[in-house]
Amino acid sequence: MSKEMFINKDKKAIRALLKEIGKARYEAALIDAGLQDMKPIGLDGFYVEWIDGDVQLWYRYPIGKKFKLIDVLGFWAVPIDGWERSRK
Repeated sequence: MSKEMFINKDKKAIRALLKEIGKARYEAALIDAGLQDMKPIGLDGFYVEWIDGDVQLWYRYPIGKKFKLIDVLGFWAVPIDGWERSRK
């Protein structure tokens, strides 16, 4: 059975969220995900995913591989508008 989830790809909101997360926490999340050698260059692959009460920041490379970077529930800059409903 598929789960219902919501995705937000608003670049303006993601930029604000990354600023709130901060460089040190962002760098640590990249290391935890194993992406320290291939850091994301632009905002194109970033998205926020809400599923079962968990709000997480993800990055998807152009080849299709995706990585969970950090849980963002509790940050002020979590996007409010622009959520798209999807199934997983």
